[in-house]
Order: sequence, then structure tokens, then C-alpha cells
Amino acid sequence: MAPLNRAGVSAALLAFGVTARAQEAVPYDTAPDVPKGAATDLFHAPIRLSAADGVIDSGPSWGHSGPWVEDVDGDGRRDLVVGDFSGLFRLYRNEGTDREPRYAVAINLKAGDADAKVPIY
Repeated sequence: MAPLNRAGVSAALLAFGVTARAQEAVPYDTAPDVPKGAATDLFHAPIRLSAADGVIDSGPSWGHSGPWVEDVDGDGRRDLVVGDFSGLFRLYRNEGTDREPRYAVAINLKAGDADAKVPIY
């Protein structure tokens, strides 16, 4: 079977009801933390999130962060939960407002008395 070219991939996606946006040329001289395609106004410019103890960063050895914003503690403000490659979840309680969040120092999300954790393998 011959490999699909760009038109073939687009046709295959449409056959399954998936719409695809044509990709535009993206310069390769952008900074590493600027997402490719930012110049096309497809995405908002990235911002660094910070908490009371500094920039929120899962670190180079804990890549694959999975952030989620949800009112975890029931106070009406959306908190930040960040899962990482270790299977743990860091909870940053929102001490500000939903419009202008201020995140507290992170704690591990708990499941009962133990740290909430999902298996990674």
C-alpha cells in the first residue's frame, strides 16, 4: 500500500468526520517556549504560571505535565491541578479569583490519607 500524501491524509480525516486546518509555514527560529504556530494567531501567547513559591515548573525530569483547572476544595474558585510523569498530582489552591488567580504553594493531592497517584506503566 502506498503512503498517503497530504491530500490523502486530509481525505482520510474527512471520511471520519475530522476537520483539519491547513498548516501554514512556521519559522524555525522561534524561542523554545513559544509554540509553533503562535504567529498565525491560532494560539494565545504562552505565559508562565506562578504560585506563592515561584514559577510552576514540573522540571526536566518530570515532563509530560497535565494541568487541569477545577474547583477542588469547593470554595467557588478554580484551583490548578498538575499531574506529572511520576503519577502524582500537585494541587495549587487558588487564593485569588477565577479572573485573576493567585496560586498557593503546591501540595500533593490526597486520596484519603495517601497521596493520589495513578500508575504510569
